[in-house]
Amino acid sequence: MSHDVKIASIPTSTTVEDPPPGWGFTISEFREPALDRDAFLKQPRAPITVVLDRVKGAHDIGAIFRLADGFLVDRVVICGPKIDVRRRKLVQAAAGTQAWVPWGRAKNTAAVVADIKASSACVVVAHHSGGNSLVDALPPALPVCLVLGSDKHGLSQDILDLADAVVRIPMLGMANALNVSTTAAILLQWLSGPRQATTDGRTG
Repeated sequence: MSHDVKIASIPTSTTVEDPPPGWGFTISEFREPALDRDAFLKQPRAPITVVLDRVKGAHDIGAIFRLADGFLVDRVVICGPKIDVRRRKLVQAAAGTQAWVPWGRAKNTAAVVADIKASSACVVVAHHSGGNSLVDALPPALPVCLVLGSDKHGLSQDILDLADAVVRIPMLGMANALNVSTTAAILLQWLSGPRQATTDGRTG
């Protein structure tokens, strides 16, 4: 399966001043030093592929790029109608990370997921209707293919049929589901736990 991988030059950073004394933490205390380009490209990426099925919201896609960068996932595959990754809302939500995350496009989501599954990846899908609880359903095994559908359409049955785990995030309020980028944040944090434990001794 071929992918359009986009790698750009190092984005320029914006200087942010520290608050006056006594106002709390400084920016330097909150932020770790940024890696230079060469050091960043040498980092091992997590064996996690994020597949987006008909997700069209520019802010959601941008936020997922930022999450993919934060968790160093292997790649993002955007399936369905072509999305312009230069859209202003997407770029703002991504904070420049769309230039660093390996990503590609595809028309047929089920074909992409079947191809990734054939490479021994565990397919985890997020679905607000049915499925198991978050803790009970997510397998600890890597590599993983995480499939996320749009807030409006969810996932089609042919994709659900490919899943090794169908996961729902329990909702206690009036809404029946979280939006796709928030769901991605929760599941990527959970899926990254076993990898963290094996690479640096910390638990996820």
